[in-house]
Amino acid sequence: MTDKELIRKVHTGNKEALNEIVRMYYDDIYRFCFYLTGHDADSYDITQDVFLRFIKYVDSYTNNNLKGYLLIIARNLCRDYFRKKNDGAAVVLPSEVICTENSIDNVELQFFLKGLLKEIPVEQREVIVLRIHEELKFKDIAKMLGCNISTVKSRFRLGIERLRKEMEGFELE
Repeated sequence: MTDKELIRKVHTGNKEALNEIVRMYYDDIYRFCFYLTGHDADSYDITQDVFLRFIKYVDSYTNNNLKGYLLIIARNLCRDYFRKKNDGAAVVLPSEVICTENSIDNVELQFFLKGLLKEIPVEQREVIVLRIHEELKFKDIAKMLGCNISTVKSRFRLGIERLRKEMEGFELE
């Protein structure tokens, strides 16, 4: 069932359609929150808040990109989380990693890449995570972040260049 069909059902009062939306997007939203907060329990709480907020305002939802809309809510709630926690300090990526494979090499690589991501500005980091990890298009990221597509592409390019510079001198086996 498509997002549009689910939303149509939700607007007519179908509670099962809401459950289906949560089932479809919960893991993606949690993973995004975890990427930004680095805290398992806090990420679960924020993810719950994302869906509670969505349910509360679902009648006013008119977007065509449901996942993007949920990611916007998640991004805003993560920023609120850091404002409350750090008095407005920048978003920090997690120091821990959820590993889905049992490979030590994979764990080491994930730690290495997450460490590199910490070294780039948050605006570039968000674009890189949304583009590579969430596989969103530049135009969708631009809508989410409220900026034009050339800004998003520039942030992505600068972030990748910065990551390359940070990788210089490291040898991956």
